[in-house]
Amino acid sequence: MNCHLTYHLRRNVPILLLLPSIFFSTSVAQSQRMLEPAELLQNPKFKSLYLKALGPKSKTPWLARMDGPAPTTRMVTVGGRNYVLAAFCKNHDCGDNNAVLLYAADRGLLYGTIFERGRTTLIGNPPPAVAVELGKLWKHEWRQQP
Repeated sequence: MNCHLTYHLRRNVPILLLLPSIFFSTSVAQSQRMLEPAELLQNPKFKSLYLKALGPKSKTPWLARMDGPAPTTRMVTVGGRNYVLAAFCKNHDCGDNNAVLLYAADRGLLYGTIFERGRTTLIGNPPPAVAVELGKLWKHEWRQQP
């Protein structure tokens, strides 16, 4: 082998060996992309659980569509269990109308807290410990309290 080729191989082989791991980790990250809250409604299982949990509030447009301002969903752990956290609010009225949901697809669970003009409503019949955590998550999302 000529010296010039040997030099380039020694210099570039470590980089070439890393390429598959870079591409693999990128594709894994893309496949685990978290959704916007409204995108969750495209999942029939989520939509069914959500509308059932809302009950009569499912007729409230901003709640039914989840189409107001919202951060991207993220994973949280509550009581040692993993949930997708979805927070969203009513267009042009986030301060007075907002919600936080916890969704566990693998267990078919959906819990939430809805804040409407000073009144808080729990949905999905959360256990007491989850209800307390929903309150903390709501404060963090909508009142910027840790």
